[in-house]
Amino acid sequence: MNTLLWIPLGLIALWMALRFLPAGADRHRPLIELIALIDLLTAPLLVILIWTVFARTWPQCLLALIELTLVSCQRLRYRLPPADRTSQSSSGHGLSVMTLNCRFGRADPEEVVRCVQAYGIEVLALQEVEGRLLESLRNAGLNRFLPYLTEGVASPEDNGGHNVIFSAHQPIKASPSALDLPAAAVPLIELKTSSGPIRVASVHPKSPQRGARQWGKGIAALTKLTHPPVPTIVMGDCNATLQHPTFRAMLAKSGLHDASLRLKAGSHPTFPSASAFPPLIEIDHILADGDLVPQSMHAPRIPGSDHRALVAQFTLPRRL
Repeated sequence: MNTLLWIPLGLIALWMALRFLPAGADRHRPLIELIALIDLLTAPLLVILIWTVFARTWPQCLLALIELTLVSCQRLRYRLPPADRTSQSSSGHGLSVMTLNCRFGRADPEEVVRCVQAYGIEVLALQEVEGRLLESLRNAGLNRFLPYLTEGVASPEDNGGHNVIFSAHQPIKASPSALDLPAAAVPLIELKTSSGPIRVASVHPKSPQRGARQWGKGIAALTKLTHPPVPTIVMGDCNATLQHPTFRAMLAKSGLHDASLRLKAGSHPTFPSASAFPPLIEIDHILADGDLVPQSMHAPRIPGSDHRALVAQFTLPRRL
């Protein structure tokens, strides 16, 4: 019986190795889902490790310990201090942003407005906006805090609804569809700040179950949103984790960094969030390039949605 432990340990090793596939090779199901769950392998590995200790099967115990250490090290990347500590300087001006997948427009508008007020949100990106959600948000008082709305162009390709951006200040530029991709249109705005212009986009690449290849193309297309030297924030339901090679390749090519990872204050799982249990994986992201430095991040629960919201406070570069 103990020799059978080699089978799950071997399968887990292969599972963990999926994150090292070349970018683009993960554009197949069920690889997308398997890679998204790699961080959760700590649970079965811990069970196997305890089993091997009690059974005194030391070779399997050693392999289980090595695999558990490797998975844990991947999670520790959210905690290790950044190499450049000076990048975490609090100088400059601040900008508070929030993103939320509204689950077919079912997110509680009162709670959305409460979060906007509580965190002092200046830019709100929503995905899966459907039905009467926009009207309900207005009735809940969102316009008092974020009066300017930029809507993505709705189409049959939308996954669960279209994307929108609310802002506290009138954009100097606004586009309802900044990208041509097979998913919800990407609204993008450019705001004038005391530190200069800044661009913000609300994104929702195609869900894997709606097309694996389209999922990959949608994520890869996010590289086109950056526009140096103007700093850019890209936020939304990316349907990907940092384990996915396609997602990491997009970050490397675009110069975007994941605010949750750069903050080094732990991960911020966002999905699923429709029950009393905590969410398991982080597929919603706030990404930024340039000198935008995250200072804090929160993942509040919004009733009605199956995603947590993400709230981040950025420091903008000080104008010279």
